[in-house]
Amino acid sequence: MDTIEPILPPSSKGDGPAEPADFGDAGTEQPSPRRRVWFVLGAVVAFLTLGTLAAAFVQVPYFLLAPGSVRSTEGLVTVEGAPSYEANGQIDFTTVSVKKATALQALVGWLDPTVSVVDEDTILGGQSQDENRERNLQEMADSKEIATAVALKALGYEVNEQGSGALIVNVAADVPAASTLQRGDVVVAADGQPVLLSSDLVDAVATLRPGDIIMLGVQRSPEHTEDVAIELVARPDDPERAMLGVSLETFRLRYEFPFDVQIDSGAVGGPSAGLAFTLGVIDVLTPDSLTGGLRVATTGTMDSSGAVGRVGGVQQKTVAVRRAGATLFLVPSHEYDEALKYAGDMQVESVDTLDDALRVLSSVGGGTNAVEQAASTGG
Repeated sequence: MDTIEPILPPSSKGDGPAEPADFGDAGTEQPSPRRRVWFVLGAVVAFLTLGTLAAAFVQVPYFLLAPGSVRSTEGLVTVEGAPSYEANGQIDFTTVSVKKATALQALVGWLDPTVSVVDEDTILGGQSQDENRERNLQEMADSKEIATAVALKALGYEVNEQGSGALIVNVAADVPAASTLQRGDVVVAADGQPVLLSSDLVDAVATLRPGDIIMLGVQRSPEHTEDVAIELVARPDDPERAMLGVSLETFRLRYEFPFDVQIDSGAVGGPSAGLAFTLGVIDVLTPDSLTGGLRVATTGTMDSSGAVGRVGGVQQKTVAVRRAGATLFLVPSHEYDEALKYAGDMQVESVDTLDDALRVLSSVGGGTNAVEQAASTGG
């Protein structure tokens, strides 16, 4: 180890030079200033290199949302047992690329206006990545079933619905039901009559008046069903009509279709292609062009009533659609303003229902007119 030789005071024994104390290697050669500079620079470079490598490989609790793919739906739809037609134009569904971020990717993502850096709890909701993927794939499977049912009904075909009860999705805080029902309960009977679909419970409540008591059979596990009595309240928009004050959906909803329809969604998960698949099935079963020959992209969930629901990642989807060269982009009304920010000169239209989407498509030469023609000859 190099040390620095000290400067000692003159010896008291005479005027000669003082004898240095013994400092081990004190007499070794010292590094030049240039060597010291290069040593410091090398250390800094090594530190930055190691830091960059660590940032490139060490994951952080964030996900990157980036523009994904834009794919035609018609080529994914196969029909057996009914006439189908080659599409003129196309209905596209859109995806978002979702990727776990490293520290470096998160930093780059924050600087990229087309990328969103999102906390992992927002994406996973407390699930593992495997659990989240399984949930998304199940949501996609359900979405395709609903899209097929809505499309066939729009074309005049008879579709039978089957279910195992009315699932409680949400309960208002200020109604009597809030003390008895909870999210996840399944109502299987109302006043002694079986409830198989959510509409069965809605119909049962519709026969009663505010203040009446309804007896419900509530299933909280496959092995346990209990009877509960709940007072109905008046609807805010009509004091003469009764309501439970809950949001419902059919538990384990299944459909019986008049013929076989398959949609190959590959490895894509989530419910946000519901509107696209609904329109895609209609287009395949429609002799005339549903899009007026244009390339139309869409995003939005679809429920069994034909309502279009909000989705996530509209910023990234709009960028992907614009890059793909679509003429028109249909989005849920809740995300219309966000889509406009990134659409450039691409036309964007907001829709809340399938009927809204068909009316927009009618304005470009397809839509409702094509569906009415198909319904009159097919369904």
